[in-house]
Amino acid sequence: MDNKDDKRTEELRSQYGENVELRTAEVRAAGDDALVVEGYASNFDVEYDLGYFKETVARGAFDDVMQDDVRFLLNHTGAPLARTTNGTLELSVDNQGLKYRAALADTQDGRDLYKLIKRGDISQSSFAFTIEADEWSEDRSTRTITKVGKLLDTSAVTYPASPTASVYARNMAEAAQEVEDMKEEQVAAEPVEEKRAEPATIKTEPRNFTQNITKMTLNDLKGQRNANYEEFVAIGQKADSEGRVMTEAEQERCDKLDGMMQDLDVKIKHKTREQDMVARMAQSGTAGASEQREVERVNGSFSLSRAVAAVANGRNLEGAEAEWASEASKEARSQGLQMAGQIAIPSIALRTADDFQATTGEAGAGFVPTVVPAAIEALRAPTVVEGLGTTVIRNATGNLQFPRVSTKATGTGATEVASDSASGLDMDSLTLSPQRVAANTKYSKQLILQGGGEVDALIANELAAAMNAYVDDYAFDTIMASTAVNQVVTGDDVLDAGIVNDMETAVLADGGNLAGAAYVMSPKAYALSKALAQVASVNALWENGQFNMYRGVATPYLVNSTLDAAVGGSTVGGNMIFGNFAQGGILAYFGGIDLLVDPYSDAGTAQIALHVNRFFDFDLRQPQALATATKLSA
Repeated sequence: MDNKDDKRTEELRSQYGENVELRTAEVRAAGDDALVVEGYASNFDVEYDLGYFKETVARGAFDDVMQDDVRFLLNHTGAPLARTTNGTLELSVDNQGLKYRAALADTQDGRDLYKLIKRGDISQSSFAFTIEADEWSEDRSTRTITKVGKLLDTSAVTYPASPTASVYARNMAEAAQEVEDMKEEQVAAEPVEEKRAEPATIKTEPRNFTQNITKMTLNDLKGQRNANYEEFVAIGQKADSEGRVMTEAEQERCDKLDGMMQDLDVKIKHKTREQDMVARMAQSGTAGASEQREVERVNGSFSLSRAVAAVANGRNLEGAEAEWASEASKEARSQGLQMAGQIAIPSIALRTADDFQATTGEAGAGFVPTVVPAAIEALRAPTVVEGLGTTVIRNATGNLQFPRVSTKATGTGATEVASDSASGLDMDSLTLSPQRVAANTKYSKQLILQGGGEVDALIANELAAAMNAYVDDYAFDTIMASTAVNQVVTGDDVLDAGIVNDMETAVLADGGNLAGAAYVMSPKAYALSKALAQVASVNALWENGQFNMYRGVATPYLVNSTLDAAVGGSTVGGNMIFGNFAQGGILAYFGGIDLLVDPYSDAGTAQIALHVNRFFDFDLRQPQALATATKLSA
């Protein structure tokens, strides 16, 4: 609905109550001279997209409103051009949906409207109603209207929301003869058969049709072409069923449809090739410079606040926002995942410059830097566990299974003829399966409307921080809960250089590579380590930003522990992990990120709720490349 529809909705709500709604449909003219129009205001079981959710109308929804006082209007305003109470507007329900027939008033407005419909200048219709009962899908992405409370009007309008219903001009004598024929068949107790096929919807596209299709996603383009093809075929079938040749208007419409389908074919071919390139990048993890630039081009046009505002106001996504949503949806389907939101960003858009390895050598070699919008850059922010060097698999598909060394192999010396000894190598496997991380936050509608890079950065930073916190907490909890890692200290020991050296020795003894190793400390362990450095007179453990000559990282996601009663009961103790995280851990992301926009739950406080979702998993692939010390005390 446009702004005029919004204004009309408010007027209807002030008159009939807050639950009044408008739905738009299709309109067309058949070329007759009589001022009679008929069509379908609503089609049963046909899903249409309202932007923020999809909707269908169930059979039986209109059963209790067929006797309502309903008017036929132009754009839901002005004097009635037909009305049910005087018999000039007739309503009926058949297998297809809610059908109406209106004999327009022989006034200047009625004649003008009929001419506009006949010419194709007005090609949509709408109906206003209230909802008494509805049902929602489990993920609240689709609503089914099961019972209409009150049917207020049907109208010819300028813009549609539900594109499948139709209205067209009819000849009065033809309509009357059809009614008489049906009565005769019923008296003869014969099954009622349609005298002719129902005319298909004929759409009138805006003059800037070519410009509009450049903003469509691939699915939108295919859907538009399919709709044009069905209309093209239906026009010919209608003429054949009535035993006549096509009218001049019908022939002109078919010619126009043929031209539009040719334009769409060219665009579909180009869009398909473009998305194939993106898909190859996502699957291979490498990309040429031109493909990198294409990803960054879309990223550069992407606006998170603009996407949220569009969904919240019931508009379809366009441009970069629509392109990434389409690619993310395709990506999710290929991995057997279900997206929950209306806005989505595929995994290929979330890769950093260092992910694009066009050539060997320095990280990011061959990458062409561009200005990346704040939202994408914020959502690219790595977790703490990634920053430690953990192996990361992006755009993982299905369940991933990896061999894992649980006990390293050992060799023994032997004489030339002596038998060899068992290596002692033990192996098992680990499996990574998609699990969802979700978070939500609320923003004022005014902030969303403000838009811009700063607003995008604010929203994306909060969402990314919430997701990363969960991933880090899960990863460190998994490490701490694992009994396979080297547990150097398990409780109530004072942190000193001996414990630190023992951790490094345990990792080295089990085949861990100390190059690139790091320390991770809980808040309490970090405080203990700093205090230890401050009182040490010689060879302080903290020196030049390194802890015992290795990188040291403090994080709240490695939680503190509780000391035993012997050293203070519930007093907080510190936890510490050391090792090579690239060897020890593996993190997988399944697909990209999607966001669900909820403009309703907090509408009373003028806020919009955003729910973010992503699929991931983490596990240890070489546990003994890591060592832990827990419940450290002063």
